[in-house]
Amino acid sequence: MDIFLLMKGSQVGPYQFTDIQGWVKAGYIKEDDPAWFEGCDDWVKVKEIPGFDSSHDDHNLSSDLLPPFEAYFGSEPYIFISYAHKDSEFVFNEISALHDAGYHIWYDEGIEASNEWPEEIANTVIGCTAFLVFVSPRSTASVNCRNEINLPLNEDKPFLAVHIEESALPPGLRLRMGDLQAILKYKLPQDRYDKKLYDALEHLLGRK
Repeated sequence: MDIFLLMKGSQVGPYQFTDIQGWVKAGYIKEDDPAWFEGCDDWVKVKEIPGFDSSHDDHNLSSDLLPPFEAYFGSEPYIFISYAHKDSEFVFNEISALHDAGYHIWYDEGIEASNEWPEEIANTVIGCTAFLVFVSPRSTASVNCRNEINLPLNEDKPFLAVHIEESALPPGLRLRMGDLQAILKYKLPQDRYDKKLYDALEHLLGRK
């Protein structure tokens, strides 16, 4: 379903329902903002879109899904992984392959319970050699992911975005990430995706 928004008096879109749902949870748009989709006689509120969910639990990790390995801590080059926790099953498979290939991987499994979340994340991003974000409608909706993305861009860290699904970036992220290296995994066969991913990481890590 294509959905249009009315922002500052101008019609924008079309967008997909999953993007609208996620942007509300991330605070990019409000539940009371005007929206229109085919079949509407007039503009309605976003929260009146059929199927809209006003809950805000998009960044919770399933309790029965265990992290596959310990996050890296050390002085050697490592890759910081940013992802939405609802994508954990997919992401854990991806980073397990990278870990098995010999890459040092840090992801939020490595946060100690006693540590303050923002401080630990910031220090680990600043210390990473390369930053890899798995982009999906869930990650573009996550405030945590947005903050994790902005910091390495501010720090000029080598940056790679892997789009695991077709996802419309919110305007702020589109402005910042539009010209950066990205791999559209959902459009590639596995062998071509693997080659692009490993070639990109080797380049970002300064090995090529």
